[in-house]
Amino acid sequence: MKIKNLLVTGLFAMVFALQDCNKPNSSYDKEISSHTQVTAKDSRGKTIILPHEAQRIVVLYNALVDDVYMLQAGGKIVGIPQQIYEMEDTYSFLSKLDDRIKNKTIATPTFGGSSSNAESIVGLKPDLVLTFNTDEDHINQIENLGIPVFTFSSLNDEKILEELKNVGKLLGKQKRAEEITGYVSEEVRKMRASREISPKKIYYAWSKGRIMSTSGKGSLIDMAISLSGAQNACPVPVEAPNISAETMYKWNPDLIILWNSKLSDVYSLKELAALPAVKNKQVFAMSPSFPYDPHTVKFLLFAKQLRHWCMPEYTQEQLDKEVKKTFEVIYGKKGLI
Repeated sequence: MKIKNLLVTGLFAMVFALQDCNKPNSSYDKEISSHTQVTAKDSRGKTIILPHEAQRIVVLYNALVDDVYMLQAGGKIVGIPQQIYEMEDTYSFLSKLDDRIKNKTIATPTFGGSSSNAESIVGLKPDLVLTFNTDEDHINQIENLGIPVFTFSSLNDEKILEELKNVGKLLGKQKRAEEITGYVSEEVRKMRASREISPKKIYYAWSKGRIMSTSGKGSLIDMAISLSGAQNACPVPVEAPNISAETMYKWNPDLIILWNSKLSDVYSLKELAALPAVKNKQVFAMSPSFPYDPHTVKFLLFAKQLRHWCMPEYTQEQLDKEVKKTFEVIYGKKGLI
């Protein structure tokens, strides 16, 4: 009887021991979880925490789609803005990187290509949404549906580089982000260290023919103009001031730069016909605009294009060579342009 009791006791002890071995070790699980988690701080200063690197992402602005392809994470995209298909130069370039863009098979969760549809976004089952921080209500709506949102500001060169590195962490592309930002940082350093300074003043006009809308001191465009070695003709410390023709004459810019506008949008304005920059045919359009998008690390190329227009000694041949080299680095592929 004693032997039987000992056997039973031993059996129970073995069962409990096995159960104890199979119990989850909370500290160990937390350690494993912390190793698979990815975190990054966005433009709001908010820390975004994902259980693992993002696999399905919806991108709500064109420039941010471009960022994802630079990071070589385009295969993770499940939703993009409708404008990607509508903007000829953007569509043409990104089609070289993704057949889904070429065939227009990536979903566009938008209303008429302008504002995004939260219901459509949910239907795409993303584990991350990328957007600018300009529409707080819509961002809150998406987050309240349980979808993490990483926001960008693209306020200046430092923010653009920082935000690209941070989203690279969430996409599992941290090394790639470091390659891009390291190259761009060094090019910016060399531009600022150079002695190529122009006394010329540049007036920047907003897109879609909004000639009397510009970018003031402290803006992203102001940063790019300064990087080029020129000066912003607008002295007002306002992000997007609207001005009059009288003010334009007072500022008297040496060059007028257009973004997604036509030269005729300026030359057809009778009120600007006597402006020296107009009379001297010093109106230039960033066309095609895709290679020079200042909301991405291509602010570097925007500044170099301005430098060429302001300083003829910085030749077209030199500019073309540097644009080609930059594209090879930021997209990690040769022969794209």
